[in-house]
Amino acid sequence: MKMVHFKNKPPSRQDSGFRRKFCQVASLAMLSLFIAVHADATEPSFNIKPHEVSERCDAKVAQIRVTVNNVKAGGVLNVELYDDPEHFLFKKGRKRKVRVPAAQGQQIVCMNLDRPGTYAVAVYHDRDGDRKLKKQWNLVPSEPFGLSNNPDNPSSFPKFSDSAFTTNSQGADIVVNLREAPER
Repeated sequence: MKMVHFKNKPPSRQDSGFRRKFCQVASLAMLSLFIAVHADATEPSFNIKPHEVSERCDAKVAQIRVTVNNVKAGGVLNVELYDDPEHFLFKKGRKRKVRVPAAQGQQIVCMNLDRPGTYAVAVYHDRDGDRKLKKQWNLVPSEPFGLSNNPDNPSSFPKFSDSAFTTNSQGADIVVNLREAPER
């Protein structure tokens, strides 16, 4: 059997004290990290992507300026712009989507326009920020929602024509009143 010789001395008592302190500090750091991660996990992260951010509202710019009433705090407010009557309220027909943290009361969301035209806006309050509009068994939204022109409760799927508005060279100012559908 061949003996292995170390060039360095075996660890002294002083080295052992250093290791103990190091382990204590490392353990404390890991505990702090665990607490920080756990604290972050309890606060919602809404994952608003850069292309979903509202533009700065400016009356001198061609924009659709959407005033949303009846917003409750928490979750995310989704404002969607449509210009395709055949695909109204479907992803394929959506021209733009803006997501902002929902705050109590009234909120204003602005979207720049490429050109004047005929548009419709759909708004919903995604209470848990999961990017999905919760629906009842009959497909009626169970989270607060609203459409431009605030049409009455339709007995069928909403139509583009009921929510459509035309913009001019400065855009348009519209108001959407969020409402909750009655549970059925």
